[in-house]
Amino acid sequence: MTPTPEQAVSAHFQMTCPDGPGRIAVAVSGGGDSLALLCLMRDRFADVVALTVDHGLRPEAAEEARTVGDIAATLNVPHDVLRWRWDGAGNLSEEARKGRYAALAAWCVANDVAHCATGHTRDDNVESFFLGLMRGAGLDGLCGMRPTFETDGVTFHRPLLEISRDALRTELRTRGIAWIEDPTNDNTAYDRARIRKALATLDLPDDQIARSVANLAATRRDLGFELERRLSGSWRLDGPDLVVETTCWDGLTAEFRRRTLTAAIRFLTGTQHAPRSASLMRLVQADWSALPGPATLQGCTFAMDPGGLRIGRELAAVSDPVPSREKWDNRWTAEGPHGDDATIRATGEAGLLQLDPAWKDGTIPRRSMLAAPSLWRGDRLTACPFADPADSGARESWRWSPQDDSNRFIASIRSA
Repeated sequence: MTPTPEQAVSAHFQMTCPDGPGRIAVAVSGGGDSLALLCLMRDRFADVVALTVDHGLRPEAAEEARTVGDIAATLNVPHDVLRWRWDGAGNLSEEARKGRYAALAAWCVANDVAHCATGHTRDDNVESFFLGLMRGAGLDGLCGMRPTFETDGVTFHRPLLEISRDALRTELRTRGIAWIEDPTNDNTAYDRARIRKALATLDLPDDQIARSVANLAATRRDLGFELERRLSGSWRLDGPDLVVETTCWDGLTAEFRRRTLTAAIRFLTGTQHAPRSASLMRLVQADWSALPGPATLQGCTFAMDPGGLRIGRELAAVSDPVPSREKWDNRWTAEGPHGDDATIRATGEAGLLQLDPAWKDGTIPRRSMLAAPSLWRGDRLTACPFADPADSGARESWRWSPQDDSNRFIASIRSA
């Protein structure tokens, strides 16, 4: 039986945040889906903030953002407008989607908000299914959006994936709230708009298609649990890297290798998006003994070391320096004698020269130590989680987190 919108929101957060999400952001464009979600979230939670991303792609966008602010005010919900601008590179729809999530996550991190909800619906999932068919997608591209995912340290929630657009518009009519129709939803220059128009013409049973999408998602979920079983006891964290034992890797099928690499990339980079299939399959099928050196993909390095397949961060891809109180590279934080001059950054060549050479006797390779986090004061390295500074007088005591990311990698495996 299809839940009501209220039931869907309640069930989602009881499962994902049983103790409550605390202050939570809601992404609100002004369309019917996101406005209905804002109302439902305001009914359930006391501390809600509305965020609107102005992409600057339509002249009406600024006025629509102000309209959202007016509606939020009637609900006693604070509202903020975030701005993203396209630089002209890449696919506009994809870049806008990535830019939107990046802007939402940045605001949440800056304002100590750990959760953000978006108004994706059952209809979005059905459309995504057909988009996947158009693009020749495999299982992962056909089983719909994930109800929750993490990016840049923020957990995003999609509590309305079982709810239709029509049900949400009925919700708004009942409340006497008008919504904004985005003209790009009918612009057949976009694949999703063409799919939407075709589906309306065919009058297909959305509920049956949604059930098929849910069944595919259940299959993907089971594959994640099976991969976890196959990798159990055969992977470890070594310094900043992830290592999968050679015998385990050799025994995996191509599909489970692909999922392992996807999980590792998500774990190490914090991104939710897997690399392009062709690039990933080159690594899956690689003859590691024939490669002249480590392979690179999506900001990570891959090499078959004596202990197994070692996956780490690529120095050229790691984050810029951040103040010591902030998270670095979507992963590392440090607690210690903070000050205005303390920053976290990659060790790099300059840092290696300041480390006690004893680190070379360990198992962490040079390429991994280059991309490892370190604590700096100006040009002086004062701490590193995997080696001591050579100058004992420069050493500072810091507690690094996470030293053990086991649970987070297991979560990546399950969602690979």
